[in-house]
Amino acid sequence: EVCITMASESVKVAVRIRPFNSREKERNAKLVVEMHGNMTTIRDPEYEGVEPKKFAFDYSYWSHDGFDVDENGVFTPVSPKYADQRRVFNDLGQGVLDNAFEGFNCSLFAYGQTGSGKSYSMVGYGPNKGIVPMTCDELFKAIEGNKNASVTKYAVTFSMLEIYNEQVRDLLTKNSPKGGLQVRQNPKLGLFYVQDLKRVPVGSYKEIEKRMEEGTANRTVASTSMNATSSRAHTVVTITFDQIVKNEAGQETKKSSTINLVDLAGSERADSTGATGDRLKEGANINKSLSSLGNVISALAEDTGGKKKVVPYRDSVLTKLLKNALGGNSKTVMIAALSPADINYDETLGTLRYADRAKKIKTRAVVNESPLDKLVRELREENEKLKRRLEGGSMEMVVGIDANERDRMRKELEDELRAQLAANQYMLGDLSESHDEKLRQTRIEYDAKQLELIKQQQERESQPHLVNLNEDSMLSGVVIHILKDGDITIGRRNADPVPDLALSGLNIQKKHAMIRVVGHEVSILPCSGAKTVVNGYPLTGERLLEHKDRVLFGGCADVS
Repeated sequence: EVCITMASESVKVAVRIRPFNSREKERNAKLVVEMHGNMTTIRDPEYEGVEPKKFAFDYSYWSHDGFDVDENGVFTPVSPKYADQRRVFNDLGQGVLDNAFEGFNCSLFAYGQTGSGKSYSMVGYGPNKGIVPMTCDELFKAIEGNKNASVTKYAVTFSMLEIYNEQVRDLLTKNSPKGGLQVRQNPKLGLFYVQDLKRVPVGSYKEIEKRMEEGTANRTVASTSMNATSSRAHTVVTITFDQIVKNEAGQETKKSSTINLVDLAGSERADSTGATGDRLKEGANINKSLSSLGNVISALAEDTGGKKKVVPYRDSVLTKLLKNALGGNSKTVMIAALSPADINYDETLGTLRYADRAKKIKTRAVVNESPLDKLVRELREENEKLKRRLEGGSMEMVVGIDANERDRMRKELEDELRAQLAANQYMLGDLSESHDEKLRQTRIEYDAKQLELIKQQQERESQPHLVNLNEDSMLSGVVIHILKDGDITIGRRNADPVPDLALSGLNIQKKHAMIRVVGHEVSILPCSGAKTVVNGYPLTGERLLEHKDRVLFGGCADVS
């Protein structure tokens, strides 16, 4: 096995300042951030005479002004001070790519308050592509242009997940299990992974682009007064890049790199967002995970400084999944997005302090390179051990606990062992099955899915249907129910028999209403004691529905 260890190196930290947004312009906001070389300074707007606070980073990107917009909508520099998307990629993204080809794990994550420009730097908008799409594009260009004769084949897989309210959701599948996907720990490596996360083989940048569009469409986005398309979840894009290399003896070796590109949810105080209800709960969970991330960064910074501290990775789902990026085998870059406005002084100062702590962290990356036959042999041996443990019933040895507690612990242990066994089986299949074959199967599945979407669209155009409405416009129109001829029952999903259209929510009855469809004529009839409102008027008897009628079932299920 080849294991080249690099000397520990600090996390690279960059900060980037955006232009004023419309909200800040309306409030006549004043500029409080300045940049000179790699130095960033921030001035307290309430104390004009006080010396500005100074911070030094690896990169300080000025994107506040000094640019023009060309005919294609691309922001181009008119001042040498302005940092465009290409310059940010050349400094940060290109290094990630170079390290991936060497076989190192790489992580790049963006941090900052809601609306500070994190998603612009990571994903971009319109023609101004961000680090994530540019990295994917350049990866395939590099593969096509690489004439290294010792590399026999390349394999690239793509996954995309979000952490929303401390639950993990796979963005490449429509249906996630209740409570989200499980986060497990590999006992051998000590690393956390997401069980049953979909990893799709990709053969070109266009295929990654399609998958990113699919994931972005599934992403949970909600509106706050700070940013009309504010991201209410942490998003993690993972690209696994494998190179099969043949040495002089003809032995095949797998060089593997995992690239994590993380767009963190906005960090902000509740009173500055105008958030209430569910939005406030979201904010509390977001700030909890970001606080946990801050505690991990502080502990790692102190650990680097010579003070031994327990690093609280287990405090949140986010910190579990970022364990390798921050404290282990990874070359890591952080980009902190800043608001330039005086009205966001506290949040911007908090971001700068967060970034200042992060630059003290040191990681130790290794080249991930192992002979293929050795990898396969080790996985098979480990699977045999796991099977023996499952058959052995090791919990019987535990004394001093009651039977119920022992049963619970046994079940937990068995679940962990089965999950590890399944993960190993997946890796074995990954090593033995041809990447080209997996790519072919994935393309067939994707094409079938696209045909199904076209069919659904044609049905919508020709048949009456219900569409959900949501207070968040981004989540409206995502649930569609085609109304076919006959009687359609509506009620709670735990009703017996199960209704044709199952709803959950406030005041939804087991038997709530019935919709009757005869040709293109649609009528609705409420069930006894069930609350149904059409266009603001309570439904008391059967009523014909017309195009764009708004129907409210119970207290929250709103459709039209």
